[in-house]
Amino acid sequence: MDVSNLRHSGLLSTEAGIDTLIDRGICSTNGSAMRLAQQACRVSPYPDLEKGLYLFEHRRCYDEIISFSNALCYKGKLRPLRGKAPTNASLPALGYLHIDGRALTAGSSRCNPLEAQTIAAWLAANRAGLEARYGRPLEKIVAIVTPFGRQVREIREACANRKIVVEGREGMTIGTVHVLQGAERPVVIFSPVYSKHVDGGFIDGSPSMLNVMVSRAKDSCLVFGDMDVMATARTGSPRAIVADFLLASEGNALEFAVEQREDLKQGVGQIQMLRDAAGHDAFLLDALSGAGRRYTIVSPWVIASTMERVGLLAAFEAAVVRGAEIDVFADPLLNMGKAADGLTQIDAVEKAFSRIGVRLHKLPKLHSKIVAIDSDLLCIGSYNWLSADRYGQYARHETSFVYRGQHLEEEISTIVGSLRRREA
Repeated sequence: MDVSNLRHSGLLSTEAGIDTLIDRGICSTNGSAMRLAQQACRVSPYPDLEKGLYLFEHRRCYDEIISFSNALCYKGKLRPLRGKAPTNASLPALGYLHIDGRALTAGSSRCNPLEAQTIAAWLAANRAGLEARYGRPLEKIVAIVTPFGRQVREIREACANRKIVVEGREGMTIGTVHVLQGAERPVVIFSPVYSKHVDGGFIDGSPSMLNVMVSRAKDSCLVFGDMDVMATARTGSPRAIVADFLLASEGNALEFAVEQREDLKQGVGQIQMLRDAAGHDAFLLDALSGAGRRYTIVSPWVIASTMERVGLLAAFEAAVVRGAEIDVFADPLLNMGKAADGLTQIDAVEKAFSRIGVRLHKLPKLHSKIVAIDSDLLCIGSYNWLSADRYGQYARHETSFVYRGQHLEEEISTIVGSLRRREA
């Protein structure tokens, strides 16, 4: 269409010259009035920025939020003037909830039902607190942004099912990034959709997408999605930059139980829910004493003394002796604290595992918490299998779902393959 329009207007004689016209901003597919104006502008005092004058003072967002936009688009020239988020804020300025969902293709669009369901559940659970803090309806406090029109429909339906108004002037703003152009909300939630099943490079195609999404949030910008995909994006890409900001502090992680995966509920039998530390320990110990041949355990945090106290090291050793293969994936960056004998936690675990024949794989920026056994058993949730505090404040707040059946083979293969590619 661009080629046809440009030829008809006498602006293009051969297709070889279209790249120059694309850069000018004149094409219908990716052009903009702003770029045309900048091309015509004769004022350019900032060599490393686009032409024109800029309003560098920023007062809408907390400093932590606009610092991302400053790094992504403005070469550090913005001057944040609102100040840092208060230490007693109920939500982090930049926060995330890791969700092990699945990106599905829907025509020419994509959706991630688990992200949509979890966002709606989180909003319903936090409605009272948000409304008390801001003194207005939830629908006027939060906006939700996603790259895909089909995901907009998924989120709207999930929210409507939770009695959240999504229609009319009183409805919550839910849409692609364009719905927030020129707008703002105290809290903005971003649903990236992409998962281990599909690369998320589309988001990196336009830095303005993430810039608009983040900079519309006055108090909190929250990402609900697969953080493993975000964190392993190409270095320097918009997704990688936002992941660096989100993962800068452990306090940025939200505590919330993710919903069930509907796409994994095809097997025979009921879905098993593990609700606390005791339930998770009993499940894993029982699984290790069974007939499984191949165990893959993803636990970002690992503590050798915890595994020994619970009996997991002995269970690992017994499973290896009977011929089972056990691979544990952990994040070395999270396990640099001191253990016994002057070792770090990760070194102590590596020493213990090498003694009993368990293979330890060190993957930085790891967020999933998974147990996969052979090709027909998969457990996904929020529990750090090999480190979690069995007695602390979160001991009874961890939730995982156990799925069983031969239909899990593809999903387990995708998870393991993603881990192996990251390791390579």
